[in-house]
Amino acid sequence: MKTIDLAIIGGGCAGLSLARDIALSLEGKQDRREVTVFEPRTHYENDRTWCFWSLQGEAEDPLVRCRWNSWQFSRNGETVLHRSSQSRYCLVSGADFYANAITTIERADGFDLRLGVQVKSVESCADGFRVVTTDGDYLARRIVDTRPPTYPKGNEAVLYQAFEGIEIETPHEIGDLEIANLMTQMHTDEDGFGFDYILPLGSGQWLVEATLFGFEPGCGSRLSEKLQSCLNRLVPDGDFRCLRTEKGMIPMGYRNPKPESDTGWVKAGTAGGAVRAASGYAYRRIQRWSRECARQFIESGEVSRHPEDSWPRRKMDFLFLRVLRSEPQLAPELFYRLTSRITPDAMARFMMDRASVLDLFAVMWSLPKMPFLRNLLKRDHRARRLPLQKGAA
Repeated sequence: MKTIDLAIIGGGCAGLSLARDIALSLEGKQDRREVTVFEPRTHYENDRTWCFWSLQGEAEDPLVRCRWNSWQFSRNGETVLHRSSQSRYCLVSGADFYANAITTIERADGFDLRLGVQVKSVESCADGFRVVTTDGDYLARRIVDTRPPTYPKGNEAVLYQAFEGIEIETPHEIGDLEIANLMTQMHTDEDGFGFDYILPLGSGQWLVEATLFGFEPGCGSRLSEKLQSCLNRLVPDGDFRCLRTEKGMIPMGYRNPKPESDTGWVKAGTAGGAVRAASGYAYRRIQRWSRECARQFIESGEVSRHPEDSWPRRKMDFLFLRVLRSEPQLAPELFYRLTSRITPDAMARFMMDRASVLDLFAVMWSLPKMPFLRNLLKRDHRARRLPLQKGAA
């Protein structure tokens, strides 16, 4: 049985980020650590994009492929356009992220990325944890578990953000090349709250996605139809070439489980609290956690969870999700009012967890009060209880 210092279960964004950041921290040092990443997939594909706002004063992410200083929202023919000289909406492609992380991990002494390996169980033992895999057993001193969450009764998310997208190449200009279309054609139907997401990537390339805020994990069953309708509207003659596709589901308002009872075993990624409840944004939060967890591991050999959101932020986010769930027909109006009544930079700071007190007041002032008052006083079903009490997880 091989002994290692750290087992990272799952080689997605969180797992690869942590392994990469630990490896970077050890470069040039006489400090060898045995770190193994266990990932079920046998190879990586360009199957993801991660987006976020880069704020004034923040260091540039070298993996950013595209940046926009303008972004917009629309519903029923009305459009809100945000332009900023301080904030930029950024995109990181899965291909670039995977290549960067894997290259860094592979050149680090003592690091191993085990593709095609499934972790069957983790058992506490006297010297740490016994990790039982399809490729044999390992003895790990510390565990970071990034496997996706499950949704047993009483532990569901409030909403589920499902998306299905296609990257196309077309001779047609299907939008403004300088504007990221974040939430266009906002509407509500029997499936939930939906919108289109359209990003110009340059050289005649576009990312087109259909997105839905639904009520169950399987809510995206009709997204292929919605995506096709969007493509028919944008490129009526069908003159485009498919470069790649992507799809996924993000739990919004997932009730993170209590901390693991075993010291040295933590959850990370979506199941560990990486996703911002009311937005679904996770990439920046994962990178901040990864750097801090890597620092702590190098200095003390310990690993850390994602930091818990502040009580006011949890309260605001979960109340907003409660309104969207109980009164989904209001969603287009709520997002339209929010985006039309706050500044672009205030919105960027709010979405990236960097809002000032004035930003928070601006957000609250922009929204209608009665839907939130109705839902603040509404008694939740036990399985849907939201963490609105101070100190709740």
